[in-house]
Amino acid sequence: MNDYISFFREIQAHSRFEIEYEKRHSKKLASKFNAMKFLHWNENKVSEILAFFLNPNENHGQGDIYLKLFKEELGLYFPYDTPEKVQVILEDSTFENRRVDIVLKNQDQSSILGIENKIYPWTKDQENQVEDYLKYLQYISNNHYQLLYLTPKSKELTEYSGGKEIEKLIETGKLYLINYEEHIIPILKEFIKNTENERVRSFLVDFESQLIENYMGKENLDMGSLNHFITETEENIETAFKVSNTLNSIKQEMKNLVDQQMLQLTDELTKELKMRITYNEQFHHFEIPVFKNLFIKFNYEEGGVIYGLVKTPQYKDSHHDKVYLIDLRNYLGIKFRTSHWWPLFFLQYANIEHDASFWIDVRNGKFKKFMKDFIIAVIEAPENLKLDL
Repeated sequence: MNDYISFFREIQAHSRFEIEYEKRHSKKLASKFNAMKFLHWNENKVSEILAFFLNPNENHGQGDIYLKLFKEELGLYFPYDTPEKVQVILEDSTFENRRVDIVLKNQDQSSILGIENKIYPWTKDQENQVEDYLKYLQYISNNHYQLLYLTPKSKELTEYSGGKEIEKLIETGKLYLINYEEHIIPILKEFIKNTENERVRSFLVDFESQLIENYMGKENLDMGSLNHFITETEENIETAFKVSNTLNSIKQEMKNLVDQQMLQLTDELTKELKMRITYNEQFHHFEIPVFKNLFIKFNYEEGGVIYGLVKTPQYKDSHHDKVYLIDLRNYLGIKFRTSHWWPLFFLQYANIEHDASFWIDVRNGKFKKFMKDFIIAVIEAPENLKLDL
């Protein structure tokens, strides 16, 4: 136990130094600034960025250097006469009315690269989705193609989407499984090294940093400094792995704590508001007796935690289209979004796999208080704003 205490104290000392250094030199370093934060980060946007840099004819002005590096680093076969004849297509429609995220074609379609991009490990593939992509690429290229299945490292491609020939297709190179952690982030480092324009390089640095933050975690502590400390001794390396291996169980314990807190919250609200409020542990929603169409809910989605108002299954069956609660949204003063299931939802905590903010707020009770305040705010909203609830 003393070894763990010493280990954490040493990391905390390094962290405090890095934080203080950042404060003193923030005007020059601006290390927390990232242009990616201004983008609506989703699979379409990430695909758009990747396609932009793989296209030799785009406005980055660097020609085909990125495409060459991409091919070299991954060992891909994609010959072309001149960069000008390379075509890069976003959302290329297949015969089954599905869309391959990125398709690269050479001058006569004698060689084709397809990229299916999944930025979240929990995003579900549709039945036969990847199998249909493979058939489509095979047909339009006369069998001279490769499909890159790009995902976070933890996501698995199964026969449900890829078909029964997955292993054979991987062996023959027609299907290539790549991930952000081991392939795209290292490739971006090569992109950055070989970029001659400073503005383009800065964008790539921000893109790389965002991917590192999403998939590998990015704390205040400088990664180089942390790596150096951990690799100083065998004991540090062993301790770091032991700590890392406990994170998943810690997160599950914290999720269980969330459910316990929400059950406590229902008891508190039932007494305070004098109405019977219940919490569903499986679906993380609160049933409010005065609301017939919607639940108040939080959920683990979009890589983080979202909260808001969600349709009951019965209401969803009779109201398939989006339901907009504009007046209530304006009253609450939150920039809620709307989907077919959620009339109002907001991403309160992002990237909970690598960012500790949510777990800390669970531990100190702030998330419980946050949900309590939101529930009360909705219940106590003016009656004319709750007619559809």
